[in-house]
Amino acid sequence: MQRCEITGKGITFGCQVSHSHRVSNRIWRPNLQTTKIIINGVAVKVKVCTKTLKSLKGSNEVEIMQILKANADTLSARLSKILSK
Repeated sequence: MQRCEITGKGITFGCQVSHSHRVSNRIWRPNLQTTKIIINGVAVKVKVCTKTLKSLKGSNEVEIMQILKANADTLSARLSKILSK
């Protein structure tokens, strides 16, 4: 399942409504990008949405750790394990 490993942003469901107002189901997927971030001196590949990527870009390791701790409840299990070391 597509999910941002930091913010937990995932697939959203809704309805597609045509001009004649016929309704059909559809989904919106997050725009995930694979990037490397440094956590506790270890380079880790993560899949993050582009909104999160903008906040990570240009940040140093201390700022990245603050972002990760702010989103501690939505982190993936893999990142939580690395962060706790």
